[in-house]
Amino acid sequence: MPTSKTSAGAATRQALIEAAYRLFTTRSFHATSMRDIASEVGITAGSIYNHFTDKEQIVKEVLLAYHPIMKVMPVLEQVEGESVSELIRDAARRVMYEVDASPGILNLMYIELIELNGQHMQELIGTMFPLVEKFLARVYSSGEAIRPQEPLTFFRALIGQLLGYSLTRAAVANSPAEQGQDASLDEFVDIFLHGALL
Repeated sequence: MPTSKTSAGAATRQALIEAAYRLFTTRSFHATSMRDIASEVGITAGSIYNHFTDKEQIVKEVLLAYHPIMKVMPVLEQVEGESVSELIRDAARRVMYEVDASPGILNLMYIELIELNGQHMQELIGTMFPLVEKFLARVYSSGEAIRPQEPLTFFRALIGQLLGYSLTRAAVANSPAEQGQDASLDEFVDIFLHGALL
């Protein structure tokens, strides 16, 4: 059965989003042109404008599809555990699994924060915040005493710890300082949960 013009257009649009993601995360946003994206998909430079008005429209679609907030936050619904420790450890493992499954998503986060000055962050966070609130409600309803009292501060600290883990893991990859991934993640989670002092 022949493909309709509409579905062919949708397929081309999706291919452009995927190509833009690959190019942005390997070259950077500013080093990628509309012509580069079109060429990656095998269409003419002029044809890309049948799908997107400009590169800003493409990057917004890429961020909605691939940004860590959009790809990683949904795993919070699947987190299992009864205690704060169990919930945080499972969340950390699930988040890092998603990050490892899509290596370019951290590059995309840096593009959004550095090249694009975080201009899409409020919209992205607003979209995913209900999932974060549900996760935090589970953590804070565990019955355990939690510091800080403000759940959003707790979540920001957790995300900061996981970002620190990701950055330092990338920095020491393939070096003598590299340690086992699971042990290192557990150590970061231990520091988050219990602090650095014994």
